[in-house]
Amino acid sequence: MKLGLIGTPVHQSISPELQKILFDTFNLEDCTYEKNDISSEELSSFFDAFKAGAFDGINITIPHKEHGLEFVDELDESVKILGNANCITRKGNSLKGYNTDLYGFEMMLHHNDISVESKHCLVLGAGGSSKTIVKALIDAHAASITIKNKSMENALKIQAYAQAISDIDIQIFDKADIKFDLAINTTPLGMYQQDDKDNFFNIPIHQDSILIDLIYTSNHTLFLDKYKDNVKQSINGLDMLIFQALKSIEIWTETTYNVGPKLDSIKKQLENVLC
Repeated sequence: MKLGLIGTPVHQSISPELQKILFDTFNLEDCTYEKNDISSEELSSFFDAFKAGAFDGINITIPHKEHGLEFVDELDESVKILGNANCITRKGNSLKGYNTDLYGFEMMLHHNDISVESKHCLVLGAGGSSKTIVKALIDAHAASITIKNKSMENALKIQAYAQAISDIDIQIFDKADIKFDLAINTTPLGMYQQDDKDNFFNIPIHQDSILIDLIYTSNHTLFLDKYKDNVKQSINGLDMLIFQALKSIEIWTETTYNVGPKLDSIKKQLENVLC
């Protein structure tokens, strides 16, 4: 199978290395994976070639996760709910879009024994990833969800989205008078920028709080390091990255794989790539 990633920029993506590890782990000898830097102007011609057989399946990332939908013939329910796709498969000349990020986050919670039920949750950021996380928290029966974002306009959009699909208490952060049980950073702050000049990560937590940073490049992210000695548990986004990538493979190959016993080995191999 010829598989790949499209987006722009994609030069820093480790998706090819991760997929190679997964292909080797599950003995998928006939699979190849390449990254393609595709501009918005090139999308139409790329998808024409995709439908004609240039690829069997692709992952799609920023900035095309929403715009790419106009070239897809069928949408999975996950895409209809979240409004974006990160995985597309081809059958004949027909394309179907999926979102594997939601599955990846849910499996990360499960693998790390994190229960969301009845928890007061804080979501940092209001981009596409935050919508996925908010949906997962709603599905897991959070007691409340608070959105903190630098742009109030975008925060209000996420709040409206959440309120349209749930009756859970959804708030915008404003000097919260509660300490959050679970806080998730969905922003890139700390991936390239080494300081938090605006004190965006100043949040009320307690000693039993759990912190998650979707940044997967290090266990020592700006957000996690700020509170590492003051919370119960801190994890980065590496597990989510692996689970969502594996789900893509399952969609493309129409096969289910048991990653559980092999997850530690996959993570170690991927951490060597990140070093």
